[in-house]
Amino acid sequence: MDYPARGRSTAAGPLAVLAATASGALTAHLADGSTLTCPAADIAGLLAWATTAGLGAPAVKAGGLNTGPLLVLTDTATTLLTLPPALPSPAHRHPRSDHPVHAQLRAIGWQTNVQGLAPWTTLHPVHGDPTADAIHLAITAWGALHDDTWQLPTHLSPPQIAQLLSAYTRLLRTPTGPPGECGHRLMSDLRPPAHRHAHTNALLCHGAPGALAQSVNPAPCEAPDGHRLALGRTAEDRMTVEDIDWWRPPTDAEATAPYVVCLAVNLSHVAGSNNIRVAAGPARTVQHPDFDRRTPGSWFVDLSGTPQHPHLPTPYVTARPAWHTTEAVAYAQQRGTPIRPTRAHLRTGTAGPYLNPWYQRIRDARLAVLARLGITPAMEPEVLCQELESPGGDPISRLLLAAVDATAAHSIHVLAQQPTDPDHTPGHPFGTPPLPTWRPDLRASLIANSRTELHRKLCMTARTGYLPLAVHQDHILFATHTPSILEITSPSGSGFRLGLSPGHVSPAGTHTMAWYRHHCAQHVNPAQLLRTPTQ
Repeated sequence: MDYPARGRSTAAGPLAVLAATASGALTAHLADGSTLTCPAADIAGLLAWATTAGLGAPAVKAGGLNTGPLLVLTDTATTLLTLPPALPSPAHRHPRSDHPVHAQLRAIGWQTNVQGLAPWTTLHPVHGDPTADAIHLAITAWGALHDDTWQLPTHLSPPQIAQLLSAYTRLLRTPTGPPGECGHRLMSDLRPPAHRHAHTNALLCHGAPGALAQSVNPAPCEAPDGHRLALGRTAEDRMTVEDIDWWRPPTDAEATAPYVVCLAVNLSHVAGSNNIRVAAGPARTVQHPDFDRRTPGSWFVDLSGTPQHPHLPTPYVTARPAWHTTEAVAYAQQRGTPIRPTRAHLRTGTAGPYLNPWYQRIRDARLAVLARLGITPAMEPEVLCQELESPGGDPISRLLLAAVDATAAHSIHVLAQQPTDPDHTPGHPFGTPPLPTWRPDLRASLIANSRTELHRKLCMTARTGYLPLAVHQDHILFATHTPSILEITSPSGSGFRLGLSPGHVSPAGTHTMAWYRHHCAQHVNPAQLLRTPTQ
């Protein structure tokens, strides 16, 4: 069964949600609200139909690859197609296993990609290209959409699922996995590398300038735990990059304030991605280098000379001699700290703001969904606060906003997550996956940039008389005399701006000072209690 990447029609839209009718037939619900009859009774028939139905999506960015069809199989469709009612065991998911689904696929000249059978399964012809000739399955009975980080309600009808996923596709990309994986793939969608067909070697796309085209090893200090380059590493040689997690008891003056308000920084890691400089090549080790804020890398340096306010969190995970990203060291230099690195792992050569298109795409998607909900930046601050605290609008748009936010929140961590290689034995060291966008160094830079930018805003706000009580990642608590975050954001010179874009803040709850002091007595960071599971 041939399914060529070139010349493929996408007239029917990016996806179809399939459900069985009472008469025992399959109905495909399309992105535009129309339906098609799908004559398939098994996986072979499904793929035969999908290759001729005109499903798929154009490349997100000119110079990239089209995205193959997404077929969402509801529980009734899974039953009609005689697929297993539950996800096969790990051994049977393996692409080389003898599971009946694999056998059916091999019999018609198809196979899964290297991930094997999964809630989100990608299929391609045996002699096709795993990316260019792919068809994607989201199998709800196996956990896709409802039991993963999409967290879609089970009561959604097939047309509603099609409506939601098609809107997500228009804003970001075709869903081919959980939101974090979609956001990670979006990075290379927007700066696509050149791509040659895996079997014919034909050039399928020329790519875009600034693309990451080759997989590179992390520097030893950047390698996540479990990576081969982390074996035998001392604690001193491990870079620790974390968001701020800090709290303190209120001062006597703050304890008299009746309220504690919480500000949530919108998509803080997305905001931290803007203008981050990324180089495509591997790191090289340099002894006693001069610090250069334009060179991406990791620097072993003592930042303990940085001045520290007793009522503010530190902008660094540690100030002692340790490995820090370029972004963290640059912030220390701005604050007057003498910078004398003893060694560094630097990525020299051409570097640029690789993630800027990704930042813009995520930002624009969020603003578009909020506009669907009737929330715009032009609103008066009091009205905007009220709308953000209790958003109205249709349920599909609210689910879409949650999906966009989850995409932003989770994709950063995919940059450094342990690869899901079916041949890897859990607990054993793993190597760098053959994926150019697997970049622990980039994740470290994003988090460090987010952390230092938050610290900068806290310092600005402190000069207006408001010091934070607690910070957990992107949630900040302040003692106030009113129950509104406008008390913090309104003064001239405040570092925090009420708004909708990444880096702006939204209200995230108001509590009493008694509530805050109670949790302090329990030795719990109260800011952590105000985060939702999707954040």
